[in-house]
Amino acid sequence: MSLTELNLSLFEWINASNHASDWMINFAIFIANDLFYIMIMFFAFFWLRGNFQVKKQIIKAFIFTCVALSISQIISHSFYHPRPFMMDVGRTLIYHSPNGSFPSDHMLIFSSIAFSYFFSAKRSIGVILIAIAWLVAWSRVYLGVHFPLDMLGAFFLAFILNYFGLALWNQYKMMIMPFVLKIHHSLFKPLIEKGYVK
Repeated sequence: MSLTELNLSLFEWINASNHASDWMINFAIFIANDLFYIMIMFFAFFWLRGNFQVKKQIIKAFIFTCVALSISQIISHSFYHPRPFMMDVGRTLIYHSPNGSFPSDHMLIFSSIAFSYFFSAKRSIGVILIAIAWLVAWSRVYLGVHFPLDMLGAFFLAFILNYFGLALWNQYKMMIMPFVLKIHHSLFKPLIEKGYVK
């Protein structure tokens, strides 16, 4: 079996069938679309209320995710692969623009954040976030906007960047943080003085 055949076979196995329940479809839509915004809200809260160590971890996750997404754009344009609905494959249950599917940006964001925590003192949080990343991966395939290999590609890209980029982060983090915190204090100075923001 070729890689393309394996990809299609896995997609057909995961993608929602004609008999899929409304509950399962709605759950998948929530995971695929809304979980991202909930995560952003959590990170915003912990950034505003967290101490130096919390902020440092958030900045690490942000930087690694931005680098991963930049590389993803290069890969997507250089090795273009259509999405399932562009190939008239399976069921598509949410809207998505007809751009390249490999690698998945959603999976890349969740995986990059997860590995940034996994390769830190907060490894247990990283493990939980990795599980959430794979739940997002399932939902995007289930709803018909990605292939399984789009998810695997994003996952391994996030792993490689975090694994090999860790030394660079450790070398420059204490140079990056004062600059970022200076901007933070400038933007939120009135709220910091009142104790609403840390």
